[in-house]
Amino acid sequence: MKRREFIALSAAAAAASAQAWRTASAEADAASSAQEIRPMDYPIIDTHVHFWDPDHLRYAWLDGSELLNRPYLPEDYTEAIGEVQVGGIVFVQAECRRDQAVDEAKWVAELCQRDPRIQATVAWAPLELGEGVRPTLDALAAIGNVHGIRRLLQAEPEPEFMLTDAFVEGTRLLPEYGMTFDFGVNRFQLEACAQLAAKCPEVRFILDHIGVPDIAGKQMEPWRTHLRALAALPNVYCKMSGVATAADRASWTRADVQPYMETVIEAFGFDRLAFGSDWPVMLLATKIPRWFGVVREVVASCSEAERRKLFVDTAVDFYRLPPA
Repeated sequence: MKRREFIALSAAAAAASAQAWRTASAEADAASSAQEIRPMDYPIIDTHVHFWDPDHLRYAWLDGSELLNRPYLPEDYTEAIGEVQVGGIVFVQAECRRDQAVDEAKWVAELCQRDPRIQATVAWAPLELGEGVRPTLDALAAIGNVHGIRRLLQAEPEPEFMLTDAFVEGTRLLPEYGMTFDFGVNRFQLEACAQLAAKCPEVRFILDHIGVPDIAGKQMEPWRTHLRALAALPNVYCKMSGVATAADRASWTRADVQPYMETVIEAFGFDRLAFGSDWPVMLLATKIPRWFGVVREVVASCSEAERRKLFVDTAVDFYRLPPA
């Protein structure tokens, strides 16, 4: 498929999805924030969960955080979700020391043995090595539960880091291993994300934390424009996760985050949007029951089929999880 044809493929679908969402929102009860939301009759899938044990592996970024610099394990997650029913978890690499990345994936595979909710791992790999990443991908594939890769990019000083020939070459290897790619980026890198996704049409990408807009600063642009351009690519999905930590962590409200969430729904539609918590990092701003409740309220006017896509079906599709 030619690159121009690929980029244009979903333009009409994206426009139709946006119009459908606007119509649903216009028809919603003006007092939706006060309406009773019925309990869900199925368990959800959380597509963005971290586990770590600083006594087992080294996580330098945790240094100095009294809240986060301690073990966070599946039993802690069970306590944290409260009454939220979670039937499936996608573990996302937690940025341990890079030479321990395969060890981290093996450790999570051991956690899966005692907690079957953990259905997939998104591991770390040095894609910037191009063909040189194969030994790492081979080792991760041998573990058996690795369905995706996240090479965290948000701290890279140059957005073009992901556009080097070697990085593109390494990324293009992922379908050979049945793996997807998580975009762990900031809002200034979204244009580069679109370029990488266009260069790799056979790779399926998912944007973590809606691209980390400046919600605290109440800035929509240029995040919104770049997000829409990224969403126009049919091989790019998005996680409704990490939103509260991009807002004023001490005082955020639903009114603060809803315009950004609605922008994401308009751009991606429910076929390419999945719920995630970003636990335990989210504890810097909120807890799982509150975040889950806010998402439920924002999509209260949508159809049951759309809500099920957000909370279950898109995750199953993207990460190749067992049917829910």
